[in-house]
Amino acid sequence: MADMRNRTLLAVFGSLGLLVVLVLSLMWNGEPAAERPLVIYCAVSNKPVFEAIRADYEKAYGSSPFVQYGPSQTLLASIEVSRTGDLYLPADDSYLDLAQSKKLIGERFPLAVMRAAVAVPKGNPKRITGLSDLLRDDVRLAQANPDATAIGKLTREVLTDSGQWEKLHAHTTAYTTTIAEVATSVKVGAVDAGIVYDAVLHDYPSLEAVAIPELAGAKSDVAVAVLSTSIRSQQAQHLARYLSASDKGLAKYREFGFQPVSGEPWKD
Repeated sequence: MADMRNRTLLAVFGSLGLLVVLVLSLMWNGEPAAERPLVIYCAVSNKPVFEAIRADYEKAYGSSPFVQYGPSQTLLASIEVSRTGDLYLPADDSYLDLAQSKKLIGERFPLAVMRAAVAVPKGNPKRITGLSDLLRDDVRLAQANPDATAIGKLTREVLTDSGQWEKLHAHTTAYTTTIAEVATSVKVGAVDAGIVYDAVLHDYPSLEAVAIPELAGAKSDVAVAVLSTSIRSQQAQHLARYLSASDKGLAKYREFGFQPVSGEPWKD
């Protein structure tokens, strides 16, 4: 039942995302390329930091890109079908590998690292310290859809390798379409814990991240890539370089709780 619900939610979310992109393509059809905004496909896990970077970029250059937020896999499907857009910023660079195998991207720019953790209310009232605690009868757990999101996919891969996934899957109270919904579910008390990326909790001051041994090696490398379909590749590269500059985008990534890569200072 849970797997069927996940597939249904993924199909609905993917269809809505694709509809948005296609409508925008029709709106901009016939406009000179120079007058169209850049279109960015960005994972929900990166939304707060990207919005902060976008505000700085718009202030500096007067250019505000259109951003389609969603689960990494859903965004990739939209790119593949619509063949439109300029930049792809998933939550894990494994999706860029998939995009590259489909010849959908060109140059990529490394940005930061996120680590898997368990989100709990401040003070950790259920005393979660390991996977066994997540399997207790008194603990309600939320996860992001592993067929659509990077954190869900990562969790399933790591725990499948250790033979622990099926137990956690069976005990999961709710699967959500995005990682933000997992954090929100914990925040409002709908569940007691949720598996998220640590950096996501920057915007959830009432929550804290608990590192558990079973997910110690679970991390995602974040990077952005210029889409091969971009009709404004120079402008797309300009924004990608801004994102990956040590004193611009990467400084924001550090501020928002990510572990940024070492980058070069910004040169316009």
